[in-house]
Amino acid sequence: VVNEVVDILNRLLDVKEVKVAVVVGEDGLVLDSVGAEEADVEAIGAICANGYLSFKRIGEELNYGAVVQSITRFQSGVIVLSRLPNQLTLAVVATEKANLAKVWDATGGIITDMARLLR
Repeated sequence: VVNEVVDILNRLLDVKEVKVAVVVGEDGLVLDSVGAEEADVEAIGAICANGYLSFKRIGEELNYGAVVQSITRFQSGVIVLSRLPNQLTLAVVATEKANLAKVWDATGGIITDMARLLR
């Protein structure tokens, strides 16, 4: 399964300006990652897990249901958090030059394939 997860995640790196893809548990533990070697995936995983829990709490407070996906734009980049089965989150990190539509579209296919694999 691990090799299959990496193969699926590697498809995200085909999207121009995507730098890192990380699968992380709610506890912040990184299950797998691909991408830029200089990235601190452990820190990305821990922070994204915390971010997911914050969004989850907002959704509960507003009665909006479960978090499906969040896109956060920064001055110099973008992070897309997507919910996976088994209380996992996919974090995709891209530069500010990334085409959000392409990142979002690729992420959708990855979510589908990961869901099939992880169930």
